[in-house]
Amino acid sequence: MPLLDVKNLRTTFRTEDGLVTAVNGLSYSLEAGSTLGIVGESGSGKSVNALSIMRLIQRPGEVHPSSQIFFNGEDLLKKSEADMRKIRGHRIAMIFQDPMTSLNPVLTVGEQISEAVQLHLGYNKKDALEKTIEMFKKVRIPAPEKRISEYPHQFSGGMRQRVMIAMALSCDPQLLIADEPTTALDVTIQAQILELMNEMQRDTGAAIVMITHDLGVVAEVCQNVLVMYGGNMVEYGSAEQIFDNPKMPYTQGLLSSLPRMDIRERHRLEPIPGQPPNLLRLPPGCAFAPRCRYRMPICDEPVPVYDFGAGHVARCFLYDDRAKDQRPVDVEIAPVTEAAPVATTGEVAQ
Repeated sequence: MPLLDVKNLRTTFRTEDGLVTAVNGLSYSLEAGSTLGIVGESGSGKSVNALSIMRLIQRPGEVHPSSQIFFNGEDLLKKSEADMRKIRGHRIAMIFQDPMTSLNPVLTVGEQISEAVQLHLGYNKKDALEKTIEMFKKVRIPAPEKRISEYPHQFSGGMRQRVMIAMALSCDPQLLIADEPTTALDVTIQAQILELMNEMQRDTGAAIVMITHDLGVVAEVCQNVLVMYGGNMVEYGSAEQIFDNPKMPYTQGLLSSLPRMDIRERHRLEPIPGQPPNLLRLPPGCAFAPRCRYRMPICDEPVPVYDFGAGHVARCFLYDDRAKDQRPVDVEIAPVTEAAPVATTGEVAQ
């Protein structure tokens, strides 16, 4: 049984212009001790997926009743709010994008962490402060005995992110969701933050969901990668499969837009043309089709999931026999005829 099993997640927001479908039928799973990278452009549904797992979607947002989010075999969407308060910060922890807005500016950082330790682990105030100092040492914040009495504004961006990690890890979570944990940090601090998370995972065996725009981070720390577009999965596989042999044109576009240090000759970066889809009016077929250089008439139909073996799946009609007469003449592809409703490693459902 996977630690986390998301099935047909659909999260919408009611607006004056209509219903915004931020996550549209997303399914995947995660095993204990593994790291899943979730990548995609802004607006692809990465953060809404994380907030849905944490049950932090507020009105006018709503998680559709047909959605299921199993954690240790229990559906989080059927839990009461009181039960979720016991789970959040304890069994499931989250590092939010902006630590400055996620930390309470009127409480010392020590108070904020020790409060969580007292609530979830039942420590008294003295033991909770000792635990907080211990966590500060683990995330390599200097002079922890002094700094626990300081306020968030007295910390640099990198140090605030370390405080957030200390808070997230203080109650030994089974699942850590990291939403852009290295945004706006210089590469040295970024490397230190990633090493801290890897160290935590080795020590505790926790699973990590790493949400990021940075494919370099994904290549460094993630075993599996989920590529999102228009609120749904368009490709899933191991990091090696995604980087070495991407199947979906959107994934190929993401990789082509990255500078490469392993290629000696100069080459021009290839940006993805067009704009992300309008989530108010998602097309019935492939959401990426309007921007895709391989667009075919069949792309206006609902796209199944195609299995390329060893857990590598993608949504793209390029690999369907029905499209063999529609493919551009310069595209040579060995078609895959069997659609896979379920993939193995890190189960991905259609």
